[in-house]
Amino acid sequence: MTETPAPDPTGLMLTVARSGRAPGALRVTVTGEVDMSTRPMLEAELERAVAEGPYRLVADLTGVGFCGVTGMATFSRLRTRCADAGIELVVRPSSVVRRALDLAALSSLFRLEGPWANGDREIAQAAER
Repeated sequence: MTETPAPDPTGLMLTVARSGRAPGALRVTVTGEVDMSTRPMLEAELERAVAEGPYRLVADLTGVGFCGVTGMATFSRLRTRCADAGIELVVRPSSVVRRALDLAALSSLFRLEGPWANGDREIAQAAER
């Protein structure tokens, strides 16, 4: 597993860790903030992951606390790169990333997994049961 921190001007960090749990599968775990200052490092790490040619790439974003428009553009480009390379892309969003995907009307374009895959309403309904 490799970790690459990138400090942003506010002192917050973005960490990307890559690991392969199953042959041909790769997990990229992103924690911190996805914004203009962290985008170059994040895109470089994602590009490296795609270049490895896994059959399945899991983008674990459950540790992302902020995701702006730049993040949405980054994940949209990742989706296109994976589709072009024949890689199955799975996104595990945090509540913040899920909300950003919903606001950008991009949720339906991704295969979402994890606790926020179905959005806030489904989580709230499950908690009431």
